[in-house]
Amino acid sequence: MDKGLAEHEDRPSLFVLSGMAGVGKSAAAAQWAHANQEKFAGGVLYADLDNHRNQRGVGISDVVAMFLRALGVIDSYVPATVIERIALFRSRTADRPVLVVLDGVDEPAQVRSVVPSANGSVVVATTRRRLAGLTIDGAEFIELTPLDIEDSAQLMTGMIAPSRIEADRGAFGQLVGLCEGLPLALRVAGAGLTHHRRWPVSRFVQHLSDDRERLSRLAFEGAGGSVAKTFDTAYEDLPDDARQIYLQLGLHPGPHFSVALAAAAAGIAEPDAESMLESLCAANLLEEIEEDRFRFHQLLALHAHSRAERDLSTAATDEVRRRMVDHYASGAAAADVAVLGGRWRLAEPDLSRWPVRFDSATAMAWFTAERPNLLAAMRVSADRGWHEVVWRLCDSLWAFFHSAKHYADWIDAHRLGVVAAQLSGNPLAEIHLRNRLVRAHIEMRDLALAAEQLDEAAALPSDERAAAVLMESRGLLYREQHRYSEAVDVFRALVTRQRATGDHRAFVLQSYQLGDVLVRSKNAAQAVPVLNDALREMPKLRNEQLVEARVRIALGTAYSHLRQYKEARRELQFAVDVTHACRQHAKEAQALEELVELAQAVSDGPLFTSAAERLVRLYEAAGNPRSALVRGWLQQGRRTDDG
Repeated sequence: MDKGLAEHEDRPSLFVLSGMAGVGKSAAAAQWAHANQEKFAGGVLYADLDNHRNQRGVGISDVVAMFLRALGVIDSYVPATVIERIALFRSRTADRPVLVVLDGVDEPAQVRSVVPSANGSVVVATTRRRLAGLTIDGAEFIELTPLDIEDSAQLMTGMIAPSRIEADRGAFGQLVGLCEGLPLALRVAGAGLTHHRRWPVSRFVQHLSDDRERLSRLAFEGAGGSVAKTFDTAYEDLPDDARQIYLQLGLHPGPHFSVALAAAAAGIAEPDAESMLESLCAANLLEEIEEDRFRFHQLLALHAHSRAERDLSTAATDEVRRRMVDHYASGAAAADVAVLGGRWRLAEPDLSRWPVRFDSATAMAWFTAERPNLLAAMRVSADRGWHEVVWRLCDSLWAFFHSAKHYADWIDAHRLGVVAAQLSGNPLAEIHLRNRLVRAHIEMRDLALAAEQLDEAAALPSDERAAAVLMESRGLLYREQHRYSEAVDVFRALVTRQRATGDHRAFVLQSYQLGDVLVRSKNAAQAVPVLNDALREMPKLRNEQLVEARVRIALGTAYSHLRQYKEARRELQFAVDVTHACRQHAKEAQALEELVELAQAVSDGPLFTSAAERLVRLYEAAGNPRSALVRGWLQQGRRTDDG
């Protein structure tokens, strides 16, 4: 504000401090006013508008009258009407600069009524709302956000004896984190810890760690009130429809959400939901973190959840939760079909409930954006006994986990899915979900756990399809154990079986697996005809570019081993282009790795550089430590043995 004041000394200046409840707007305004009061020869005027608020809003006429009295106007000379009072206020502030501090503004008109006339005057207004209408008045907007960890720790350090902090710095850091950067929460927590002077910091951390009780316990008389009561005031200022969606979104299980989710939760159209979200954002009760992505501050999320549990009936909360879960289940089913359209599924998805048409790339983008929410929706469903929803949703996530390789989520989701299938009395669903756990453990090189899950799945009542997928996993396990001849036998048997059944997609996939094992076992010449047979079946499949890309990666690798580099480059470049377009980054990286090796073999420097640079970008974006190794290749101009 100091810079703005210096730039506008030739006219009154207006500063609007906004932010969520409890973020320190009032304290910041008061601190600035105290530090700069000597610059205002006409004096400093302060009003807390909450003290002048009634059922019809703020009585601004009373505020102006109070300012007139502070400027020396005796009661008998204070005009009766608000228009006359404002006119007299402007006359009385025309000669010397005045500082006006308005705390708790909720309408632009409240500010406009008390702008002093003298050049160099300043109005500082604090508000929980985003008063965009003051833009035309030349207002400068300053949004206060929660403090970072360092500043939060510094604020609380000034309230607590250093010896208590030093006694358990780890617990002190946890205490700071529980306050989520909110100055009010930090002050109240500091006062509470001072009150419980015999408690170690770790005990106070435990006291606040229960999410259901944290807000009620962040309250201390004389420390600035209660965090919950401060949030209650902001909530109660909302219109009825915004209050309702605030409660409904308080039941959302994940960290963020879209307009579409909000509409589903409230059972309304998306344009109406968007309007209500804008109201919540304008009231600083919600934050738009990127386009079509919203979140609550963590303490506000606790408040919204507790108010929802208190103010809505059990039937209403269950209905809202089910609508949100159904939204995620429908989206996951539609995205799964877009990525792996032809795969066999445990249950045929109903795509009529999902309005968005995905292609493979947009489906993967949706999966990525909603990843934490999808797992949270599964947990909510499991807690409420919606077992069929859990295993169906788990089934729909296969395309994402198989492509994106988020192993921790992959395993957590499938453990939930396996339990749900058991509780549903569905052994076939249990077999397929256990089989996908096997695949995760194989890829993570935890072969003992993979074998354990595979044996448990094989012991369940089965059918021919389930037996085939378990047989495939057995072949993959043999492959990772370098038992190549046994793996080849398994996949040859599967290729023969799928050719006989006429299942073209399964034939292509098992041919791919057979060709891949043959390449790994240094039998590339045998792999080429197997993989070309698979490609000849591709025209019989629909929307299976990713399956084709997998086959071509294996075929390109086989050609490289045979030093047929022209054919290898053709196949690998096709795979890179398809996987890049479909946002299949793990498979794109696999193709690029082979392309780098090919480029080195034929001494093609430009190809080596372009493929390796793209590989570095992929690995860095994914947080893969292999990025440093590939960057070293670029620096040396050659691929080195990476073990």
